[in-house]
Amino acid sequence: MHVYVGKFDWYEYAKNECITLTMMNPHGQQSPAKLSLQYSDATRIPSTSVFTGKLDWFEHSRNEMVTLIIPGDVANGKPVVLSRQWTRTSAGIDKENAIVNGTMESIRTTSDGNLTAKFDTGFYKYDFTILGSGDKVVLGMTSLSVSIDPRAPYHLDQTDFRDLHKKKALIVRYGTGTDNGIFKTRDMLVNHLGFSGRDVELSYFDIDPTDGPNECTLGQDPPTIANFKSKFTYLCTSAVAGDVRFLYVDAHGMTYPDEDGSGEQDGNDEGWILAENTDGTSKAVLKDDWLADAIRKNLKKGVNLTIVTSSCMGGGMLDTHKATPGILLAGCHETQFNVKALKGMDPWIVAITTVIKNNYKKMRGVPTYTTLYNDAKNFIRAQLAAGQLNPRYQGPSPKEYNPLPRHQEDNTSHQDPQLIFYKDYFDPGEERFLVPFQAPSGGEAGGKVTRYPEDEYPRHDEL
Repeated sequence: MHVYVGKFDWYEYAKNECITLTMMNPHGQQSPAKLSLQYSDATRIPSTSVFTGKLDWFEHSRNEMVTLIIPGDVANGKPVVLSRQWTRTSAGIDKENAIVNGTMESIRTTSDGNLTAKFDTGFYKYDFTILGSGDKVVLGMTSLSVSIDPRAPYHLDQTDFRDLHKKKALIVRYGTGTDNGIFKTRDMLVNHLGFSGRDVELSYFDIDPTDGPNECTLGQDPPTIANFKSKFTYLCTSAVAGDVRFLYVDAHGMTYPDEDGSGEQDGNDEGWILAENTDGTSKAVLKDDWLADAIRKNLKKGVNLTIVTSSCMGGGMLDTHKATPGILLAGCHETQFNVKALKGMDPWIVAITTVIKNNYKKMRGVPTYTTLYNDAKNFIRAQLAAGQLNPRYQGPSPKEYNPLPRHQEDNTSHQDPQLIFYKDYFDPGEERFLVPFQAPSGGEAGGKVTRYPEDEYPRHDEL
């Protein structure tokens, strides 16, 4: 990410070529503007947010554009850039630009999820609030004399690469308690992977008693079968080549006889258990056949569809006996069951979000799928070795490419995370996690299904 700031002689721009911006007015007059580099991010970490809107300051600024640039985390001592234009300065100069290179301070998170910060130039002081959705900012401005324009505050919208990449996500939780895995996933998408907050939808019950009706009190939709089918179908149909679509499901899984003769090698179909009614008191099964058919019917070639699931039977949800486009990162093999074993949280989603966050902090860039898969497994092994996991979680099987099934007798299970995809869909060693496909031929399922770790090594007896 590179951010350039410079002076402009008119109101509209025609094109951006390298660091020269050509401006023109409605009469066709043109003028080039030289831009200087104000911030640079040489990695592939999407670490800059840009917000634009209109600003008024008495008679000196009338409906002028203002741009707020926040590189990296919003934290005390971090840089912030604000670019605005005077209609006429107090010295009588027309259309003069004002560029503020400030430092954020007084960072605070409010009870409603908004984040506030301040910075100043010595004479002018600015405060801004990033709304909980992450895609809007409310900007305030005062002078040393504590003057405030009566048209303040100013409302800015996010206008950066998040609108270009067209990334959308659906996060669903049902029947697995109220741990914060879905929120860790949302924060990973918005804070570290370039998703706009408005394009990440959560479907869950925030009041989830052991017995009795569940409730959605925060404006979200309940995680019913009907809602899931509608939302997931739209997630697929709304995508075109170059887009990214993400699904995270935190739900129990189950198997049942393959009565339709769909070709399951073990004779069993799989499914996620979601709510059947809007208060969650009745359950139903979202079948893997429905999920696979919805993907094959609605997903266009060249779309990166990635599914992460911590549920048991998760590995079977991509329907491996049919050529289904998509990438599945499952917390365990479908013959095993998941345990929220890391201080009441799912180890797999904690591992994935931790790896992404660490890469972000160390400016290593977004990892490839293979790197993420292996680093997440290593994180879990380290937690297991340190005694941080519930004893019901037995760690990887002695031979992880040959997973041991769950133990119904003592309610324990080995955990062997799976990376499942079709080899013609994408290259896990080249493509990066939730980044648009780089290969022009990507996004079409074909050939033999590939499952890591089963197909990761050419000769298992060498391990």
